Amino acid sequence: MAESTTAGDVLALVQGGRVALMAGDTYTARQRFRQALAIDPEHVDALIGLAGTLRAYREKREHLLRALSIDPSSAEARAILAQVEAHLAAGEVLAPGGVQVREPERGIAADAALPAEAATMPAQTETCYCYNHPKRETGLRCTSCDRPICADCVRQAAVGQLCPECARSRRPVNYKVSAGSLALSGVIALAYGLFASVVAGLALGMVGFFGLYLAIIFGPMAGELLVRMLERINRKRGRSVQIAVGICYGVGAAPVALLSFSLGLAVFTVAALVTVVTRLR
Repeated sequence: MAESTTAGDVLALVQGGRVALMAGDTYTARQRFRQALAIDPEHVDALIGLAGTLRAYREKREHLLRALSIDPSSAEARAILAQVEAHLAAGEVLAPGGVQVREPERGIAADAALPAEAATMPAQTETCYCYNHPKRETGLRCTSCDRPICADCVRQAAVGQLCPECARSRRPVNYKVSAGSLALSGVIALAYGLFASVVAGLALGMVGFFGLYLAIIFGPMAGELLVRMLERINRKRGRSVQIAVGICYGVGAAPVALLSFSLGLAVFTVAALVTVVTRLR
């Protein structure tokens, strides 16, 4: 009894997804197909329907391949997959904004067919506005959350176009920098810059003219050592970390470099600073 009820629920969700897809409501269709797959992860029609709601060709291919792994004899999945592969081979990433309606298969039961009024319903084009800029009309949508976004908000990614929020959520953890971690990196760079300048100033002053050559060698090494320290303590990278660490290191090293009037120490400081900023990209 429970199995028949579950099967009926899946069939109703799949049919509801088809109706929504034919009406041009890809968001509702996607939700229905995903609900059906949550009940029956191996439902071939739900996988094919879900592929039809997605714009990224790679995501379409993933769901179609999964459908064929379950039912290798599915002519519909194989035909759609061939079209998707052709688009990918042509270098295309996203499908057009419109949806392609799949006709119901012949011979299915009357109670499983789509309603007649839904079959004749024309696809409606909805006027959308960017969720970040409500006054800007747009036809673009985030491939992850499906919210409308304008051209200024688009962030290109391997999966297609993303909104700023989804792009940030997909960034690696070490590029997600909070104010606290930024301040910690700055304090470490400030203290290290002062310490390294004092040690380098004393050492370079003892070797005289050859200190300039040693500065060229040991400056990058000192910068690399600071990067290793930051990776062990904070593990943060990115433009904001580059700016904070570069400024703080310069502030920490500047007093010693200015008071020593040493060309070798100036070269050492610049070499270390360039290494640090470059390595923290």
